[in-house]
Amino acid sequence: MGFSKTAKSFEMILIGRFLYGISAAMKQLWGEGDHQAEFDDMMKEKAAMKSIKTMSVLEVMKEPALRWPLCIMILLVMSIQLCGLSAIYFYTFEVFRTARLDEDLIPYIALGVGICEFFSNILCSSIIDRFGRRMLLWGGYGLMAGMLAFLVTALSLQNQFSWMAYCSVILIFLFIISYGIGPSGAGMSVMMEIFNQSARSSAFVIAGTIGWMGLIVIGMIFPFIVEALGPFCFLIFVGVLVISGIFFYLFLPETKGKSIMEITEEFSTIHFGKKLLLAAGKNSPVEHTFCTKF
Repeated sequence: MGFSKTAKSFEMILIGRFLYGISAAMKQLWGEGDHQAEFDDMMKEKAAMKSIKTMSVLEVMKEPALRWPLCIMILLVMSIQLCGLSAIYFYTFEVFRTARLDEDLIPYIALGVGICEFFSNILCSSIIDRFGRRMLLWGGYGLMAGMLAFLVTALSLQNQFSWMAYCSVILIFLFIISYGIGPSGAGMSVMMEIFNQSARSSAFVIAGTIGWMGLIVIGMIFPFIVEALGPFCFLIFVGVLVISGIFFYLFLPETKGKSIMEITEEFSTIHFGKKLLLAAGKNSPVEHTFCTKF
């Protein structure tokens, strides 16, 4: 790299190379096209972050403008904890034994269940920008509820019909795929995109705390639920999944390719009506121009 008559300074050459590198990276990620709007959003957010203070956990909980995003995040974390995944893994070995699978193969099939979840998450990352976060969430919850309802039926009838055990195995894999493509993959994207940069870290602290509390509670009470209800314990999770799917279908705005400002406006429209829409725009900081496309 050398000096040029056009640039006239080493610093300008460095800046030019830096901007060219950003442009090349954006084209590599998103393909050919005009990405100037996204680049402008990145620069605006960088400038805004210099003057914006990171909000604490208490400030996030007290901020009126963040109440609905906070409720969405809490319900999303709780619904993922109560979706029945722990129950599925609890019953996996029993279902495989009932299906009369070779005892030596059961550990490998159980490992296949985990691998299935891993690859379904990868699949989610490739289709999330095509179908959107909202659709993957409520659609995933709907599919999971259907799989659990069929699984309850299969587990109840497997003593009468031996082939029902194989249906249970298939339903377990389908449930895991639905979970990976839907809530597991799209949930994290939604939680990131409904909060601005100043509130995001504290919001994730709240989400992590609720998530671990949920794991502890479920780990303590789930064995008693299984002992009392047997395979019908899945019906509890079916109810949670149906309610969660309906809630996110009605109250969660689509966040794909939208700025934080646009998402905030949709929250205002859905929950508070048009009167507060202008107020939300006036009170929103400059950083809300950040685009969730990246």
